[in-house]
Amino acid sequence: MSLDPAEVFKVMQCAYRNGVLDKFMAIQGEALEGVMAEAQVNMGDLLNRMDEASEEAVQKIDRLLDRAGPFMKYLDSDGLMKFSSRLLDIALVRKAMVAGMKQNILKTLSDTPPPSLLDRFRALAGKAA
Repeated sequence: MSLDPAEVFKVMQCAYRNGVLDKFMAIQGEALEGVMAEAQVNMGDLLNRMDEASEEAVQKIDRLLDRAGPFMKYLDSDGLMKFSSRLLDIALVRKAMVAGMKQNILKTLSDTPPPSLLDRFRALAGKAA
């Protein structure tokens, strides 16, 4: 089942209405700033890397989006988005999301194997302290 643009719009509108979209964009911005600082690249370099994405990577994202279609109707919920907004206010949740996004982007840039789950927990525990 493919994504219905009207359903996606409703979800995004609900996320915006409840502050989730603004908070998520700030978290994503922090992750990108961290990537640019650590990898010594600028935004133009990151965008160029996205243009160089392999066909396999694009197909993988396409399959993921196709599977998300049935869940869109459940995401258009003010209660769920209010809960998500409150979760994004928690410093530990924000730090974990920034760290996860940053690691995934850096992994993609460097083509290195991802860290083990134990290594991720150690890094998260070290950053939380």
